[in-house]
Amino acid sequence: MDEILPGVWHWTTVHPNLQQPVSSYSLEDAGAAVDPLLPEGGVAAFGDWAVQKVILTNRHHSRDAAQIREARGATILVPRPGLHEYEGSELEVEPYYPGDEVAPGVRVHELAAISPDDFVLHVSAGLGALVFADGVINMNGIGFVPDGLMDDPERVRARTFERLHELVQLDFDALLFAHGDPIPSGGRDALLAFIAAEAS
Repeated sequence: MDEILPGVWHWTTVHPNLQQPVSSYSLEDAGAAVDPLLPEGGVAAFGDWAVQKVILTNRHHSRDAAQIREARGATILVPRPGLHEYEGSELEVEPYYPGDEVAPGVRVHELAAISPDDFVLHVSAGLGALVFADGVINMNGIGFVPDGLMDDPERVRARTFERLHELVQLDFDALLFAHGDPIPSGGRDALLAFIAAEAS
Protein backbone atom coordinates (compact mmCIF):
# COMPACT_ATOMS: atom_id res chain seq x y z
CA MET A 1 0.00 0.00 0.00
CA ASP A 2 1.20 3.49 -0.84
CA GLU A 3 -0.12 6.71 0.72
CA ILE A 4 -0.77 8.84 -2.37
CA LEU A 5 -2.69 11.63 -0.59
CA PRO A 6 -3.05 12.41 3.11
CA GLY A 7 -4.97 9.44 4.50
CA VAL A 8 -5.58 7.92 1.04
CA TRP A 9 -3.84 4.60 0.39
CA HIS A 10 -3.60 2.85 -2.97
CA TRP A 11 -2.63 -0.65 -4.00
CA THR A 12 -3.01 -2.95 -6.99
CA THR A 13 -3.95 -6.61 -7.08
CA VAL A 14 -4.33 -8.93 -10.06
CA HIS A 15 -8.04 -9.50 -10.62
CA PRO A 16 -8.71 -13.27 -10.78
CA ASN A 17 -11.20 -12.92 -13.65
CA LEU A 18 -9.61 -10.12 -15.66
CA GLN A 19 -6.07 -11.42 -15.11
CA GLN A 20 -4.79 -7.85 -14.90
CA PRO A 21 -4.03 -5.48 -12.03
CA VAL A 22 -6.87 -3.37 -10.69
CA SER A 23 -6.66 -0.49 -8.23
CA SER A 24 -8.17 -0.30 -4.76
CA TYR A 25 -8.15 2.44 -2.14
CA SER A 26 -8.43 2.90 1.59
CA LEU A 27 -9.70 6.24 2.89
CA GLU A 28 -8.28 6.28 6.38
CA ASP A 29 -10.07 9.38 7.68
CA ALA A 30 -13.39 8.27 6.22
CA GLY A 31 -13.11 4.75 7.61
CA ALA A 32 -13.80 3.34 4.17
CA ALA A 33 -12.37 1.07 1.50
CA VAL A 34 -13.23 1.70 -2.15
CA ASP A 35 -13.56 -1.16 -4.67
CA PRO A 36 -11.25 -3.34 -2.55
CA LEU A 37 -9.50 -6.38 -3.95
CA LEU A 38 -7.39 -7.25 -0.94
CA PRO A 39 -3.61 -6.94 -1.10
CA GLU A 40 -1.13 -9.51 0.09
CA GLY A 41 -1.86 -10.14 3.75
CA GLY A 42 -5.63 -9.89 3.28
CA VAL A 43 -7.72 -7.89 5.73
CA ALA A 44 -4.76 -7.81 8.13
CA ALA A 45 -3.11 -5.34 5.73
CA PHE A 46 -5.48 -2.68 7.10
CA GLY A 47 -3.82 -3.01 10.50
CA ASP A 48 -5.80 -1.18 13.17
CA TRP A 49 -7.58 1.12 10.72
CA ALA A 50 -11.31 1.29 11.22
CA VAL A 51 -12.87 0.02 8.00
CA GLN A 52 -16.53 0.73 8.66
CA LYS A 53 -17.71 0.99 5.06
CA VAL A 54 -16.90 -0.61 1.74
CA ILE A 55 -17.95 1.68 -1.11
CA LEU A 56 -18.46 0.13 -4.54
CA THR A 57 -18.27 2.66 -7.37
CA ASN A 58 -20.48 0.37 -9.45
CA ARG A 59 -22.25 -2.94 -8.97
CA HIS A 60 -19.42 -5.04 -10.46
CA HIS A 61 -16.77 -3.98 -7.94
CA SER A 62 -17.72 -6.10 -4.92
CA ARG A 63 -14.33 -7.83 -5.24
CA ASP A 64 -13.36 -8.77 -1.63
CA ALA A 65 -16.11 -6.77 0.09
CA ALA A 66 -17.54 -9.90 1.71
CA GLN A 67 -14.23 -10.71 3.44
CA ILE A 68 -13.98 -7.19 4.83
CA ARG A 69 -17.58 -7.31 6.02
CA GLU A 70 -16.97 -10.62 7.76
CA ALA A 71 -13.73 -9.50 9.41
CA ARG A 72 -14.61 -5.91 10.28
CA GLY A 73 -18.40 -5.74 10.20
CA ALA A 74 -18.26 -3.12 7.45
CA THR A 75 -21.38 -1.90 5.68
CA ILE A 76 -21.23 -2.47 1.91
CA LEU A 77 -22.60 0.41 -0.15
CA VAL A 78 -23.73 0.04 -3.77
CA PRO A 79 -25.12 2.62 -6.23
CA ARG A 80 -28.91 2.37 -6.14
CA PRO A 81 -29.27 1.61 -9.89
CA GLY A 82 -27.05 -1.45 -9.44
CA LEU A 83 -28.87 -2.92 -6.47
CA HIS A 84 -30.56 -5.57 -8.62
CA GLU A 85 -27.19 -7.33 -8.94
CA TYR A 86 -27.53 -8.44 -5.31
CA GLU A 87 -31.14 -9.63 -5.29
CA GLY A 88 -31.09 -13.11 -3.81
CA SER A 89 -27.41 -12.78 -2.92
CA GLU A 90 -26.02 -13.66 0.48
CA LEU A 91 -23.99 -10.43 0.37
CA GLU A 92 -25.91 -7.75 2.28
CA VAL A 93 -25.61 -4.33 0.69
CA GLU A 94 -27.15 -0.91 1.15
CA PRO A 95 -27.92 1.59 -1.64
CA TYR A 96 -26.54 5.07 -2.07
CA TYR A 97 -27.59 7.90 -4.34
CA PRO A 98 -26.05 10.89 -6.16
CA GLY A 99 -25.57 13.71 -3.67
CA ASP A 100 -25.13 11.38 -0.68
CA GLU A 101 -22.19 11.78 1.67
CA VAL A 102 -21.47 8.06 1.98
CA ALA A 103 -18.62 8.54 4.47
CA PRO A 104 -17.07 11.63 6.06
CA GLY A 105 -15.67 13.74 3.23
CA VAL A 106 -16.90 11.41 0.47
CA ARG A 107 -19.67 12.80 -1.75
CA VAL A 108 -21.35 10.92 -4.62
CA HIS A 109 -21.77 12.21 -8.17
CA GLU A 110 -23.36 10.48 -11.14
CA LEU A 111 -21.47 9.58 -14.29
CA ALA A 112 -23.98 6.94 -15.47
CA ALA A 113 -22.80 6.72 -19.06
CA ILE A 114 -21.35 3.23 -19.51
CA SER A 115 -24.04 1.95 -17.12
CA PRO A 116 -26.70 3.60 -14.90
CA ASP A 117 -24.83 2.59 -11.74
CA ASP A 118 -21.40 3.96 -12.75
CA PHE A 119 -20.76 6.68 -10.17
CA VAL A 120 -17.92 9.04 -9.20
CA LEU A 121 -16.78 9.77 -5.65
CA HIS A 122 -15.53 13.22 -4.70
CA VAL A 123 -13.13 12.78 -1.79
CA SER A 124 -11.96 15.59 0.48
CA ALA A 125 -8.31 14.63 0.86
CA GLY A 126 -5.39 16.86 0.05
CA LEU A 127 -6.67 19.24 -2.64
CA GLY A 128 -9.52 16.85 -3.43
CA ALA A 129 -9.85 13.74 -5.57
CA LEU A 130 -12.31 12.17 -7.99
CA VAL A 131 -12.66 8.38 -7.96
CA PHE A 132 -13.86 6.78 -11.20
CA ALA A 133 -15.43 3.34 -11.65
CA ASP A 134 -15.45 2.01 -15.24
CA GLY A 135 -16.55 5.09 -17.18
CA VAL A 136 -13.05 6.60 -17.29
CA ILE A 137 -9.86 4.58 -16.94
CA ASN A 138 -6.14 5.33 -16.96
CA MET A 139 -4.41 2.61 -18.94
CA ASN A 140 -1.60 4.22 -20.94
CA GLY A 141 -3.36 7.55 -20.50
CA ILE A 142 -6.87 8.64 -19.58
CA GLY A 143 -9.47 7.06 -21.81
CA PHE A 144 -12.29 4.57 -22.15
CA VAL A 145 -12.65 0.82 -21.96
CA PRO A 146 -12.58 -0.94 -25.37
CA ASP A 147 -15.61 -0.35 -27.56
CA GLY A 148 -16.60 -4.00 -27.23
CA LEU A 149 -17.37 -3.41 -23.55
CA MET A 150 -19.82 -0.60 -24.31
CA ASP A 151 -23.35 -1.08 -25.64
CA ASP A 152 -23.24 2.12 -27.69
CA PRO A 153 -19.70 3.57 -27.68
CA GLU A 154 -20.56 6.90 -29.31
CA ARG A 155 -23.42 7.55 -26.91
CA VAL A 156 -21.35 6.47 -23.91
CA ARG A 157 -18.47 8.77 -24.85
CA ALA A 158 -20.80 11.72 -25.52
CA ARG A 159 -22.59 11.25 -22.20
CA THR A 160 -19.28 10.87 -20.37
CA PHE A 161 -17.88 14.13 -21.73
CA GLU A 162 -21.13 15.89 -20.92
CA ARG A 163 -20.81 14.81 -17.29
CA LEU A 164 -17.07 15.53 -17.15
CA HIS A 165 -17.75 19.16 -18.08
CA GLU A 166 -19.82 19.33 -14.89
CA LEU A 167 -17.42 17.36 -12.69
CA VAL A 168 -14.44 19.60 -13.49
CA GLN A 169 -16.27 22.36 -11.60
CA LEU A 170 -15.58 20.50 -8.36
CA ASP A 171 -12.51 21.09 -6.19
CA PHE A 172 -9.94 18.38 -6.91
CA ASP A 173 -6.35 17.86 -7.97
CA ALA A 174 -6.14 14.05 -7.94
CA LEU A 175 -7.76 11.39 -10.09
CA LEU A 176 -8.20 7.85 -8.80
CA PHE A 177 -9.29 4.98 -11.02
CA ALA A 178 -10.59 1.47 -10.43
CA HIS A 179 -8.74 0.52 -13.61
CA GLY A 180 -5.33 2.10 -14.03
CA ASP A 181 -2.89 4.13 -12.00
CA PRO A 182 -4.00 7.08 -9.90
CA ILE A 183 -2.85 10.62 -10.70
CA PRO A 184 -2.12 12.05 -7.22
CA SER A 185 -1.41 15.58 -8.48
CA GLY A 186 -2.12 17.42 -11.68
CA GLY A 187 -5.31 15.44 -12.18
CA ARG A 188 -7.45 18.46 -12.98
CA ASP A 189 -5.09 19.49 -15.79
CA ALA A 190 -4.99 15.91 -17.07
CA LEU A 191 -8.78 15.67 -17.13
CA LEU A 192 -9.12 19.06 -18.82
CA ALA A 193 -6.62 17.95 -21.46
CA PHE A 194 -8.64 14.76 -22.04
CA ILE A 195 -11.81 16.84 -22.51
CA ALA A 196 -10.04 19.31 -24.78
CA ALA A 197 -8.61 16.54 -26.96
CA GLU A 198 -12.11 15.22 -27.59
CA ALA A 199 -13.41 18.70 -28.44
CA SER A 200 -10.67 19.19 -31.03
